[in-house]
Amino acid sequence: MVKCPTCGKEVETPIKEWNLGKIHVKQYECCRKKFREYIR
Repeated sequence: MVKCPTCGKEVETPIKEWNLGKIHVKQYECCRKKFREYIR
């Protein structure tokens, strides 16, 4: 789970996921803003 940078609420499900080579990217949306989590 990732916390929203604006309100601090925990966001559980990503709206989109993809791979960039060795990095896995998850995109979340909360408070009408989108933010990403990068995982190696």
